[in-house]
Amino acid sequence: MDTTNEKLEVLKASLCNVYELVDIMNNPVVKAVIMPMLKAFPAIGDMIESTINVKLNEEQSKKEQELVEVILQDKYTITSDMVNDVEFIINTAKVQEAVRRLATNDKVKFFGNLIRNGYLSGNHIDNDEFEEYLDVLVILSYRQIECLAEFYQKSRSTNGRLIDKDWEEFKKNSKYPEIDVSFIFKQLARTGFINEYHAVISFDGGDEDEDLGADMNGTFLGYELDESFMKFYDMVLKME
Repeated sequence: MDTTNEKLEVLKASLCNVYELVDIMNNPVVKAVIMPMLKAFPAIGDMIESTINVKLNEEQSKKEQELVEVILQDKYTITSDMVNDVEFIINTAKVQEAVRRLATNDKVKFFGNLIRNGYLSGNHIDNDEFEEYLDVLVILSYRQIECLAEFYQKSRSTNGRLIDKDWEEFKKNSKYPEIDVSFIFKQLARTGFINEYHAVISFDGGDEDEDLGADMNGTFLGYELDESFMKFYDMVLKME
């Protein structure tokens, strides 16, 4: 196959997968490498870029509309003082910018909750706490958030702790493969909302005791929610 035919095959493949390109259009590598390649074929390249931009605008509108709907769920309790607050205006803009950068709509509701519960439900979130929660939402994937919320639901009857057989059962029944769940929770531990749970040797020389502490030597048994999680759950993850 000569070079011209190879380029045409690449172009045809790109046309067939245009909607896959939409999902990664904002990736700097895509903008720097893929789009210039497509634009080597002016007419078709422009058509692809135009199609992608239309689709992107549609998705952005959907995300922004969903964000507004979540924020205004309690619109009749919102006062002018709430929305005229400078901190509220600035932080709402930060949330809007974060939502625009999302590849999908999955996490939009959580960003909306942060604004609604933090500023428009009779509470006023501390600005540092707002920024910390916003960072968590930006960093965590939807499946990480989903797994964290599911862990909370499953551990409510065991004091926020799933260890030993309970932890193995949780992994087995997850919608995600066990190896993925193990990786996800290692990442979640970095948020401080959840901690590893280990068995450590007791100081009185007896058998192993179960104790909390990711930095302590001993057999890993599972995870336990940190007390800080409940505030984050009520503020961001809890859906009405």
